[in-house]
Amino acid sequence: MAWTILLAGVINDGFIKEQTLSGVLPTLVLMAALLLLRAVCIWLAENSSQHASGLLRRKVRSDSLAHLIAVGPAGLSAERTAELTSTLGQGVDSLDAYLSRFLPSAALAVMVPAGVFITIGVLDPWTTLILLFTGPLLILLLAVIGSRTRSLTQRRFEELGWLSSFYLDMIQGLATLKAFGRAEDGAEMVEQVSRRYGEATMDVLRTAFQTSLMMEWAATAATALVAVQISFRLIRGDLSFDLALAVLMLTPEFFAPLRRLAIEYHAGQEGNAALERITKLNALPPQTRSVTTEGQGMRSSLELSSLGFSSLELSSVGFTYAGSDSPALEQVSFVIEQGQTVALIGPSGAGKSTLAKLLMQFMQPDQGQILINGQPAQNLQPSDWRRIISWVPQQPAFFAGTVAQNIALGRPDASIEQIHEAARVASAQGFIEALPEGFNTLLGENGLRLSGGQRQRLAIARAAIMNTPVVLLDEFTAHLDEDTEAQVVAAMSALMQGRTAVVIAHRAATIASAQRVITLDRGRVIQGQQ
Repeated sequence: MAWTILLAGVINDGFIKEQTLSGVLPTLVLMAALLLLRAVCIWLAENSSQHASGLLRRKVRSDSLAHLIAVGPAGLSAERTAELTSTLGQGVDSLDAYLSRFLPSAALAVMVPAGVFITIGVLDPWTTLILLFTGPLLILLLAVIGSRTRSLTQRRFEELGWLSSFYLDMIQGLATLKAFGRAEDGAEMVEQVSRRYGEATMDVLRTAFQTSLMMEWAATAATALVAVQISFRLIRGDLSFDLALAVLMLTPEFFAPLRRLAIEYHAGQEGNAALERITKLNALPPQTRSVTTEGQGMRSSLELSSLGFSSLELSSVGFTYAGSDSPALEQVSFVIEQGQTVALIGPSGAGKSTLAKLLMQFMQPDQGQILINGQPAQNLQPSDWRRIISWVPQQPAFFAGTVAQNIALGRPDASIEQIHEAARVASAQGFIEALPEGFNTLLGENGLRLSGGQRQRLAIARAAIMNTPVVLLDEFTAHLDEDTEAQVVAAMSALMQGRTAVVIAHRAATIASAQRVITLDRGRVIQGQQ
C-alpha cells in the first residue's frame, strides 16, 4: 500500500508537476527498498509455510499411524486397505495445498482487504462505500459456490478411495479372476470406477473455473465502478490527481486476495476432504494401548527380568464385536500352567480366533481379565507383553526385504547366528540356503515366491527368534497337504520345546501333541471338555 501511494505521488510529481529526476529520486529509492522488502517477505512467507506444511504432514502421518496401531487389526477390519493407504499417502500429501496455500490465502483475504479499506477510507471515504457494498458480495459469492465445491471434492476423494481399492483387488485377485474367466469383467468394473472418478474430477475443475471466472468478473466490475466515480469527481475537481490515482491503484489490491482465495479454495478443499477422512480414522476407538504412550504413565508392577513365567489365566473373559447382538466370547475361564501345551478346538465361529486376538492384545476384553502370574495383563507395557508371548498366525504376513530381515522382524538387532539358529529350529534352513541368495534373498510382496509350508516355517522361525516363554499357534497347518503338514508340525514341536504353547487347531496331528484340550462352542468353554 505504501509503495502504491508513493508511485501515485511520483507520477503526479513527475508528469503533472514536471519535477526533475533529482526531485523524485529519494522517493524512487524508497520504492526500490520497499520492493526489496516485499520480495524478502514473500520469500520468507512461502518458505515458512512450506516448512510448516512439511512438519505438520509428517506429524499427521506419524500420529495417524500410531493411532491405527492402537486401533489394531480388529478395529480396522471394516476398513478398505487401499483406501487407508490412499488416505495416509495421497490424502496427507493433499494437505500441502491446504496448509501452504489455502490457509495463508485465507489469512491474507482477511488482513489485506481490511488494511486497504482503512487506507482508502482515510484517502477517500466515498470510495469505501463502494468497497463496503461489493466486498461482502464477493465473499457471499465465494461462500455459495464453495458449499457446492466442498461436496464435489468430498465425492472425488471418496471415488479415489474406491478406485484404489478396485485396483488393489484386481491385482491381488488376478489369478482368481483369470481362473474363473472374469478378468475382463474385473477390468470393466475398474473402468466404471475410473470413469466415475474422472467425472468427479471434471465436476471439481468445472466448478473451479466457474468460480474463478465469476470472481474475476465481479472484481473487475467493482474496480470499473470505482474508476468511473473517481473519474467524474476528478473532472469536477473534487479530487486531486495524485489522490485519485492512489485510490484507483489501491482498489485492485482490495480484491486481489479474494480472487487468489477463490483460486486456492478448490485446492484447499481437497486437503479439507482428506482431513475429514483422517479425523474419522483418528476417531476410531483404540483396541490396544497406543505405542506413543508407552513408558509415559504406564508402569508395570511386574519386572520381567526377575519375573519368569508361571501361569496364564483367563478369568470370566467376554467380548462382543461392535454392531453384533451376541457375544463372541462369554465367561471364558481357564488356567494354563508353565510348560503346558493346550489345544483350543471348536467349530467355526466358536470364538477361537477372537480368543487369539485377545491373547495377543490386539483388543481388550469387554468383561473379565487376562492374568499373567496372577496379575492383570493390562499392567504390562505393550513391549513387555511381546516379550512374553509370540505368535504364529494362520496366514503370516511378510514384508519387502530379505529372508533374514523377515525372520528378525521382532528382533531387528538379532545377530546372523541367531537368525540361522531360529531357521534351524523351524526346519527352514535347508530351503532358505537353496534360494538364489540364501538368507539375503528378497522375498517379494508378502512372500509370494514361497510355498505354503515354507511360509509357515518362516513364521515359526520368526517366533523362535523371539525366545518368549509362551507361543500362540493359530491354525498354522490349515490348507497344507499331509507331507508339508508333517514338516511344519515337526518345526512346531521344536519351537514348543520347553515353552508354554496355546494351539488353535482342527487336525488330529496337531491336537495329538497337546497335554490338554479345551473345547469352545458359541463363545463358551464346554463344561467337562477340558
